[in-house]
Amino acid sequence: MSLSDLPNDRVTLLIGGPRSGTTWLAKIFDSHPDVLYRHEPDTVLRDAALNRNFEPAEIAAFLPAARDYLRKLFEVRTIKSAGSLPTFNKSYNGALAHRTRQALVMAIKVAAKLNIAATTVQALPVPDFIDRADEARLHLVMKSVSSRGRARLFAEALPGCKIVFIVRDPCGQIASTTRGVALGMLARPVPVHEILGTAQADRYGLTQERLAAMPKSEQLAWHWAVSNEKTMDDLADLPNATLIRYQDLCDQPMAKARELFAFTGLGWSPQTEAFVTESSTSNAPDRYFQVFKNANESLNKWRNQLSAEDAAAIIAVVRQTRMWALCKEYDS
Repeated sequence: MSLSDLPNDRVTLLIGGPRSGTTWLAKIFDSHPDVLYRHEPDTVLRDAALNRNFEPAEIAAFLPAARDYLRKLFEVRTIKSAGSLPTFNKSYNGALAHRTRQALVMAIKVAAKLNIAATTVQALPVPDFIDRADEARLHLVMKSVSSRGRARLFAEALPGCKIVFIVRDPCGQIASTTRGVALGMLARPVPVHEILGTAQADRYGLTQERLAAMPKSEQLAWHWAVSNEKTMDDLADLPNATLIRYQDLCDQPMAKARELFAFTGLGWSPQTEAFVTESSTSNAPDRYFQVFKNANESLNKWRNQLSAEDAAAIIAVVRQTRMWALCKEYDS
């Protein structure tokens, strides 16, 4: 069976902004034995016509293109999309296939790190080794950090799929994003002007001139609020979409993982239980891209990364928006 033929009800899209906890949440899903995971394939296979914010009136005209694009994304098997670490045992391939795949992933990563034909190596397809006898349980999970503005488009392009939207508190996400740019770990600053022209930006009277006159902290706060509010508005009436706050996932990782698995139709797994425990209580050294952390400590890192003035400016902006309802901790 080609992944492009997978029934929509066995597809889950994980959507959120950069540095909002998407990778940790995605790996929680990937730890399930029945899940085949695709990590940000839309950064490998891009479609310029679909990489923007979509207003409701535009969606119908773009549904065929979006449907075709999503099915192509499912088939992306480069090392970035199909070889993210850690790897897990799967029900749809045996122990030998798992070890072979794991060895291939590590060999490709080592070759790329040593710059041995890096461009060619990174484009090599990583085999999924799906056993046709066990494919009936297979559930595909795709993660994207660039699809908030097209969440409704994707939902209508794959009716019946599940969408999980994760939102991190603004100070935490902005602090982490800013740090990533400063470290050279993120390629570019947040394109704050991409929110202009949305119904949500118009709701708050945001214009290019008004944004340009703001301090950077306020620009980033408006970008956070408008981007997330648009996705919430777009998904609000869909029973197959749900929202989870990063704060709640950190506070109750096991309970929230169980809730999300039930929502997406996945049973609970001892392999997932072990990963959730290990990844949320780790004392591993702090690295920028990592899924093993002390979840409770990660919630308040921003307090040492943002100045008091920037934090106050961010909170003041978000207070003016509907997104303030998700930021109750700031009042405590």
